[in-house]
Amino acid sequence: MSLKTTTIYMNTFNRSKFEQLSEVTSDYAVSIYIPTQDGGDNRDKSLIRLKNHIQKTEKELEEFGLKPREIKDFLEPLNGMLSDSTLFRNLDTSLVVFRSTSTFEYYALPIEVEEFSMVSYTFYVLPLLQFFNKKDSFYIFTLSQNKNRLFEATQQEITEIDTGDDFPSSFKDLLGKDTRSQTVNIRSVGSRGRDGEAYSYGKGEADIDDKEWRLYLEDINRALTNVIGLDGEPLVIASVESTFGHFKEYSSYKNIYPEYLSGNFEEIAAHELHDQAKKILQPYFNEAKAEKKEALIDGNIPQVSDLKETIIAADSGRISTLFVSRGEHVWGTYTPEKAEVERHETKKPMDVCLLDMAARKTFLKGGKVFLVEQENLPNKDTKLNAALRF
Repeated sequence: MSLKTTTIYMNTFNRSKFEQLSEVTSDYAVSIYIPTQDGGDNRDKSLIRLKNHIQKTEKELEEFGLKPREIKDFLEPLNGMLSDSTLFRNLDTSLVVFRSTSTFEYYALPIEVEEFSMVSYTFYVLPLLQFFNKKDSFYIFTLSQNKNRLFEATQQEITEIDTGDDFPSSFKDLLGKDTRSQTVNIRSVGSRGRDGEAYSYGKGEADIDDKEWRLYLEDINRALTNVIGLDGEPLVIASVESTFGHFKEYSSYKNIYPEYLSGNFEEIAAHELHDQAKKILQPYFNEAKAEKKEALIDGNIPQVSDLKETIIAADSGRISTLFVSRGEHVWGTYTPEKAEVERHETKKPMDVCLLDMAARKTFLKGGKVFLVEQENLPNKDTKLNAALRF
């Protein structure tokens, strides 16, 4: 068995990567999913879990008839991960590993996964669809008398926006008491952040003239809308309660999020600010899923829940939205040339997960896929529900 040069990716995942992984077919394609948490004993637990799944994979390859030398060569990059101290110092919520005869990729990702591994002719990619098909982008604006900063963010990362000299970074700037440049630099950090400078947010002077305060907020509003427009992604304000109320009164931005982050943010790090904002934004993140689920329940659109019919519809690009039961597996084979689906009660060698097959084909052909708990499916009697385009 000839092994090609391996490629490793960490903390970088997008639709293009998903498409590449979905297209891989191989004599042996290994997928490993491990829930992880960084720090202390969790690092050791993650290492042990990975080692156990590598050993499980070794046994499966033996059953397929591979020779010891072939198995050793194939698993060499995975075993190399066990001695990579850098990897286990930089874990996120999950570690995902893919290995085929031509591919070796692993990702430390901020998504929750079930512990799982399998060998087939293609990778198992269903849990990765959590990254897509949901409302995701937003802004965070930290507002006070002493320090103002603007961030753009997704659920995976946060970036500070360079607002330039036109943007009042503090109340002193407006009054001309501090003429030093307040331009900020762009920074990007992962959702769990990194060690580094803390961002400061102060309460500022206690006594401010009402007129000056109004002019200050109006000046901020003008500069802010010049940067992000009048109506875009949700804007989360981080400030004390009175400041939030006054800014809403004077702001012309039409999508200020109704909940805000309350308190003094002088010593908060960017990733902590990011985590707090994501917590209050959960209803926003779930909107797309709720809207599609309601449409299915209403029954005003063509839909299907039969596994075979769903896979065939997904392969032909007929599914607009697919709900899949989280953490479930249905084993079998799919032969697209004959439109044949064979379901097995237990996994046979080189079987695929048919739920994964339906989901990836739906997504790759422009549909939306949502992973939900079984009890939250529109039709709870099956493991997947699909809304059809035609």
